[in-house]
Amino acid sequence: MMKLLANIFRDGVVLQRDIPIKIWGKAEPLVSVELRFNDEIYETTATNNGTFEIIMPAKTFGGPHKISVSSGKEIEEIKDVLIGDVWICAGQSNMELPMHRVHRMFSDEIKEGLNPNIRQYHSPVTFDFHERKTELPDSDWISVKPGQTENFSATGYFFAKKLYEQHNVPIGLIMTAVGGTPVEAWMSREALADFPEALAQADECKQEGFVEGITEKEQKANEDWYEKLNKFDRGLHEKWFSEDFNDSDWKTLNLNTAWDEVTDLKASGSIWLRKTIEISEELVKKPASLILGCIIDADEVYVNGKLVGNTTYRYPPRDYKVTNLKPGENTISIRVIASHSTGGFIKDKAYKLLWEDSEILLDSDWRYKRSISCPSLDHLTFFYYKPTGTYNSMIVPLHPYAIKGVIWYQGESNTKDPHRYHEKFSSMIGDWRKNWNQGDFPFLYVGLANYSPKGGLMNWELLREEQRKALDVPNTEMIVAIDLGEHNDLHPLNKKGIGERLALAANRIAYGLDIVSSGPQIKIIERQANKLILHFDIQKSRLQLSEGSSVKELSICVDEIEISVEGVIDGETVIIETPYASIVTAISYAFIDDPTDANLYNELGLPAVPFKKSL
Repeated sequence: MMKLLANIFRDGVVLQRDIPIKIWGKAEPLVSVELRFNDEIYETTATNNGTFEIIMPAKTFGGPHKISVSSGKEIEEIKDVLIGDVWICAGQSNMELPMHRVHRMFSDEIKEGLNPNIRQYHSPVTFDFHERKTELPDSDWISVKPGQTENFSATGYFFAKKLYEQHNVPIGLIMTAVGGTPVEAWMSREALADFPEALAQADECKQEGFVEGITEKEQKANEDWYEKLNKFDRGLHEKWFSEDFNDSDWKTLNLNTAWDEVTDLKASGSIWLRKTIEISEELVKKPASLILGCIIDADEVYVNGKLVGNTTYRYPPRDYKVTNLKPGENTISIRVIASHSTGGFIKDKAYKLLWEDSEILLDSDWRYKRSISCPSLDHLTFFYYKPTGTYNSMIVPLHPYAIKGVIWYQGESNTKDPHRYHEKFSSMIGDWRKNWNQGDFPFLYVGLANYSPKGGLMNWELLREEQRKALDVPNTEMIVAIDLGEHNDLHPLNKKGIGERLALAANRIAYGLDIVSSGPQIKIIERQANKLILHFDIQKSRLQLSEGSSVKELSICVDEIEISVEGVIDGETVIIETPYASIVTAISYAFIDDPTDANLYNELGLPAVPFKKSL
């Protein structure tokens, strides 16, 4: 049987309200195609290459509806069709991050949430450097209900939930995000016209056999590395994970210790850790989870000699169910695999054995021993990071699909070289709008959250400034997230705060509500004797401090010297008194990776937009 409709049109699909709706697919060449939407009938004829499209007039929100398409002897039907608002959820891992990763914070949402009017289509990860695809890979529309909510984008879920609460209109999310992707991966060749270095990478990936050759070579090296690691790992063969193994001659370690400060931990390879704890008979009867923060790079975790969980890369929080505890002594063993450099445990994360009403902290007094040292494994080449690849295969097939707008959470992967990010990002937005042919649809994006795992500069403040510059693009808004991140986690868990701020921006930009949707933004700075007066656009919401009596995280620059200062609120301005006012060359606010003391907000609790402004 021939499939007539494009993959995205399947049971549970959400179609955009109030504008013409395009339905497309493939049939036998030059054969007539009939589409029925409830009792309405639309007809066309397939082209010479078998493609067809039908444009239905705009529909009001509601449903469920039914669509059937027939051509010749073929017929296809999709049920439970809703008309509502469709949002593209794009970017990298913080957009992709699913609800099950935040279950510790939002377990009730996952277990009990039920709303068939909020749905998501998750486009599988794919790339293509040779052609622009017209079809997405197979996937399904899912809805908010137990067993499916956990697979929603967490940012997208809270965004959609808030919009539905406020507008009572079905919300469809098309999740097309890929962890680790820089902005260039989501740009067309036309959008990259002014960036020849990116086009050169795209051209290299187009060469016959280039991607396949590197992939095969790297996969072989990867397999060989792990084969040797496992072959020579004494811990595996001597069963260092067993309960009765004698570790009395091992050294001791606190999990918050930086491994690059310990001589015998400074290498790739395999390190084993063991800890024995006492557990009461009462606790043994209750469900338990082993919480082990984040581990660089991979781990295998054993409890009383039994493997209870493993993770193959560094970022996911380790959260393993434990069902084999016993009264008295219990032994936890961890095999840490440091593949790319020195390994370790992320400092200040939670390390504990957890019950619903009790916990045992596990960060201190672990015994450890290195099992094997070896050269670092080279990083794999992730080709979906390369320019144009994901755009061609994950965005182009969506161009005919009518949408309300885009929410975007990306930028972390451009912090290594933030130069000209705002030009690339602005070019991308313009190119997407041109190819969607829906005018300047709303484009809402997340300014990078606070993050600084080791306290050093990582260019996040420079990337945020580039994001701020992109606000010059019409019908855009950036939500500020410098108070929603975690200094030691690239993937902060408070996606509710992110999603709801995006929804606030959508209410103003997309739904036309007369509301304040952004925190204070710098307008102009004037000098006045020994004062610097910072004027803000406050969107009808007064300046206020989240804490303290003066504005923190302010700095002034005199030539290349940076001086920390404080300011006071005076109406719509912040005043800095300094004897250097006449020679200040620049002023910044919250212009560091992790501005933990930033305290300038508006009355709605929205933080001021970080900035650095020359005078």
